Amino acid sequence: MKHLIPLLLALLAPMLPVGAQRTVWTSPLQGEIPCIEGRAWNIETGKNFQRLPARFETTLPANVWELSKQGAGLSISFVTTARNISVRYGLSLHSDGYRNMAPLNHSGLDLYGRTTDGKCHWIGNHMRWSWRPDTVCMEWHNLTPPKAGADGTEYILYLPGYNALKFLEIGVDEGAAFRFKAPSEEPPVVIYGSSIIQGASPSRPGLMITNIVARELQCPVVNLGFSGSALMEPAVFDMLAEIEARAFVIDPIPNSYSLDEEEIVKRATEGIRRLRSRSEAPILMVECHPMSDSIFQANLTARYARSNAAFRRAFEQLRAEGVKHLHYLPNTDIHFSEEDMIEGTHPNDLGCRAYAEAYKRSIRRIASLP
Repeated sequence: MKHLIPLLLALLAPMLPVGAQRTVWTSPLQGEIPCIEGRAWNIETGKNFQRLPARFETTLPANVWELSKQGAGLSISFVTTARNISVRYGLSLHSDGYRNMAPLNHSGLDLYGRTTDGKCHWIGNHMRWSWRPDTVCMEWHNLTPPKAGADGTEYILYLPGYNALKFLEIGVDEGAAFRFKAPSEEPPVVIYGSSIIQGASPSRPGLMITNIVARELQCPVVNLGFSGSALMEPAVFDMLAEIEARAFVIDPIPNSYSLDEEEIVKRATEGIRRLRSRSEAPILMVECHPMSDSIFQANLTARYARSNAAFRRAFEQLRAEGVKHLHYLPNTDIHFSEEDMIEGTHPNDLGCRAYAEAYKRSIRRIASLP
C-alpha cells in the first residue's frame, strides 16, 4: 500500500486546482520601493496601500485623512508569462452601506492587459472569486495574450476605490517569469475632487474617471478625490502644492456647492493663489457636471448653477489678477445625457466615460500631451 501512495499522488497532481499548490505569491511592497502607481509621495507613504503619508493626519481635515486610506486611483503594474493570475488581499472596511455602488467597484479589483501595440484591454475574471471576511481572492484563468514581449505581457491591476487594503499579493504559475514595474517618475496629473473623482459610481475600478484618463493618456495620474469632503480647505491646497505636477485639476463643486457663493469664491481664489505661489504647472478649474434629471429637479439644478457661476467668478478674478496657466472646463463640455447617473448625484459607467472624455480633451490641451 505504501508504494501506491506516491503513484496516486502523481496521478492526482494534474487534477489539482491552479491556486492549490502551483502558485507563487509576491507582494508589491516587498522591494525597497513600493510598486504602487498613483501616489505622489510613494516612498514616503511607505509599505501600505494608502494614498498619503502619515504626516498629513495632523494637518488635513479628519474626513479627508480617513478617506486617503482608501485605494482610489491606485494601481499595480507587472509583467509575466503566466497564463493564470490570482490576487489575494485583505480589506479593512466591511461595509455594505454603498447602496449606489457595486461591490466590485468599492472593494474589488480590475485587471487590464497591454499588447505590444500599446493598447490596453480589459480582462474579466468571469466570477472566479472568493469573498471571505479575512481574505478576498480573485482569479484570471487560461489567459491568451495575442501578442507578448520577450519577458511576457504587461498587466495593470486597479485597486478598490472605496476600501482600504491590509495586504495584497499577486500569484502566478510556478515557473512563469514575473516582475513588478517600478512606478513612473514622470510628473503626474493631479486631480482633486469629490466622490465622483474618488470613484463613485461605475461598475468596476477600471472605469473610474481618473483610471480611464491615466490609461488612455498613458500618463501618471494622482487621484485626490475625497467623498463628500472636497471643500477647498487651505490645508488641502498646501498639500497639493507639494506635488511636482504636470497639471492640476480642481473639481470641488459637487461638494462645495453646499457653501454659499461668496465662500466658494473666497476658498477657490485663496486656494489657487496658494497653489500658484509654489507651482507653475497648469491648473484646470472644472464646473460641476450637468444635472441629468434637470427637468424634474429644477430647484436643485439652479442651486448647482449658482455654485458653478461663483466658481467661474473666482476663475475670472484670478485671471484678472494675472494668474498664469489657468484654464476652465465648463459643464457644457461634459456631454451628459439623462442616462448617465446612478441616482442623480454620481455618474454610472456612461457618465464616467463622458467625464473622462471631457477631462482628456482639456488635459491634452493644457499639459501638451499627444
